[in-house]
Amino acid sequence: MSTWVNLTATFAVTAVATLIWLSWRLWYALSNNNNPVQYAISLTDEGVIRVIDDERTTLPGAAHQAIDNARADGISMKIHHTSQLFSWGLCIMVLRRKRKWFEKDYSHLGWILKGECCEADYRRLARAIIFARKATNSRN
Repeated sequence: MSTWVNLTATFAVTAVATLIWLSWRLWYALSNNNNPVQYAISLTDEGVIRVIDDERTTLPGAAHQAIDNARADGISMKIHHTSQLFSWGLCIMVLRRKRKWFEKDYSHLGWILKGECCEADYRRLARAIIFARKATNSRN
């Protein structure tokens, strides 16, 4: 029985397309000579994050977007209860104003990995995330 689809040719085309795509992604990742992301943040006792502006500060795209959203909405960057604690680092989410019913009420600020700051600062951020999660659980 013959079919109009040649399985060997289909597999070969799929494999070549996958290899081209993977090669392009690898080349893009390795050829991007971006400087490491460096920025300093301060944390208040209420869990409000402020990015310390400096001429040398470079922010990742997510942090730029979170800061721009906070400035445009006139809200502070308060740690949101969806922030996560992992053994390798902290995923920081900050509050944002929803413009439509289907939007999230938080945006991703960035990752703080375990070795990127001193242990005291890392633990303080972790406690702020735990406090934000507890405050939300106590309201529900």
